[in-house]
Parts: sequence; structure tokens; C-alpha cells
Amino acid sequence: MNKLTFDITYSSDSSSKGERYSLTLKDVDGRDSVVLELNKEQFSLIESRRMRSFYVRCKKERILQDIDDAANYMELEAIARKYYLCDACAFNDINLYGVKRMLKVIVDVLYKYPKLRSRLCFIGTHHEMEKLIVQMEQGNVDALNKFNLQYICTKENAEKLGGMVHKMLTDVIANHKQYIAMAICAFGLFDAVLLDKNDYNGYAYLKCISQLRQSEAIGFHPKECYTPESVVYHELGHLLDEMCNFSEMKSFKEYHESKSAKEIKKGLSTYALESRREFVAEAFAEFMCNPAPRKIANETCEMLNLAYLSSTMCNG
Repeated sequence: MNKLTFDITYSSDSSSKGERYSLTLKDVDGRDSVVLELNKEQFSLIESRRMRSFYVRCKKERILQDIDDAANYMELEAIARKYYLCDACAFNDINLYGVKRMLKVIVDVLYKYPKLRSRLCFIGTHHEMEKLIVQMEQGNVDALNKFNLQYICTKENAEKLGGMVHKMLTDVIANHKQYIAMAICAFGLFDAVLLDKNDYNGYAYLKCISQLRQSEAIGFHPKECYTPESVVYHELGHLLDEMCNFSEMKSFKEYHESKSAKEIKKGLSTYALESRREFVAEAFAEFMCNPAPRKIANETCEMLNLAYLSSTMCNG
């Protein structure tokens, strides 16, 4: 998972400008930051944006059927917009079958965790997201509209944000030459699930599945997590973890520390040893993919579900 963070500082201005807010956006290691000045209305809109929820308008099966029936990527993009699955999306350079499978995973998770919609700002390849971010960096208002930020960001703020997110994307892709899917956590403004178009086309797709099966067989990934869908579940687990701040909670830290490396490797996966965040994402993937999740996945997701319920109650 790749992450940007922000701090909010409130200040009262007695001038005609009224109340003002400073939004400090930082990259994950704190080396780069951008400060945005917001009025009260803009600040309220940002807070509301981070509390958005997926609105259940129909049975899940209806959306899944619409996805199956789509004849091209434009119809799939229209479905994503119609059912409010994300703010912006671009599927034109991804294999149609791969997009359908990925969208079904997102629908499945949104029906279980509707508040996760607040973190699905973009779905597609990093190439297409980068195009939108570059347009923002250049002050293009249309790009703001696609992210539903037109009432939150001024043109000046859009240029600042575009510059920082563009740098992050460039760094991320430079460090991830190959990936099936990847989560981006960026202030609740640009959070995304990115797909590598090269892994969803023809022979590469079959090769990808073969490699995932081998990884699952040797325990590198959890039981039943051997498809591209399982990778998307893993990445959505990162976004859910970030939304709930779950991996930083004392109760989870204590639970995680109580598990030895041997227990984690045997009871979840080798990759789960990387960090608490990867542990959570791996547990979530198994919980969603395995018809009979093992003990660690069950226990972790029971705690995660409680954290989700607590965060949604606090946020209304």
C-alpha cells in the first residue's frame, strides 16, 4: 500500500474572510508537504467527502448482471458511475474480462462495507490516473469535476495537489515495476485501486493466475487466494484498514504481537510477515476468498469489523 497523510489545523480569522482552515498534506515519510488554505464551507465538504457511503439502490445481483452484460469498457465505466462505485474511472486500456472480475470484487466489498466508498476515488490503471492528475497540475478544471472536487479545491489548490500526487504516483510506479493491483491512500481525496493493464491481457493473464496458484500452494499468500480477484480484495483490505486506522489500534497491535512468525507463516501467509498492514490485508483477502477462513483471518476480521462499525458510528 502507498500512502499520503494530512493534518488539519483550525484557526479563527476575525477579518471579512471569516473562519479559515489550514490543511497540511504530507507524503508518508513527511519529507514533502503542501499547505492548502480552506474556508469553512470547503472544510465541511472535505469532512463530508471522507464520510461518504455507498448507497444501496438495488440487489447486488442486479449490478453483477449489468457488469456481465456490458459489451465494452465504456459500458463498464457507465455502470461504475451509475451505481456510484467510484468518483473517476478509466478502463479503456484493460482487458474487458479482467475489468469485469475486478468490478465484481468491488461491488461485493461495498455491499459489506458501504463506508469504504469514501476511499474509492479512482479505479483504473496508473496511466489513466496520471493523466487526470497531470491535468489538475496544469489547472484543468475538468479533472477536478471528475474527482468531484470542484467545490472543494480552487484552481491554485488543484495545481498544488496535482503536483504532490503526481510525484507520489511517479515514485510508486518506479518502485513497482510489476503489480496486479495496488492501493493508493491519498487524503480521502485521491484514494485509488490501480490495476496493471499488462496483467489482464491474454497470455499474461494466464501466467499471472499460474504464478498466484504457485504462491498460494507454498504459503506465500493465504489459502484460496490464488486469483487476481484475491489481490484486489487484498488491496481493498488496505483501504479499509486505513479508513478505520485499524492496524494502529492498541488492541490489534497486541493481538499481532502475540503471534510468532511461525504462527503467522503457517496460519496466514509468509507475506503477512512484512508488516502489520500486510498482515491485515492478507487476513482480509483470506476472509473474503476462503469459504472456510482459518483462525487468524477470522479473528483479525472480527476485530476489523468491530473497528469498522465503531468508525461508522462515530462518523454518522
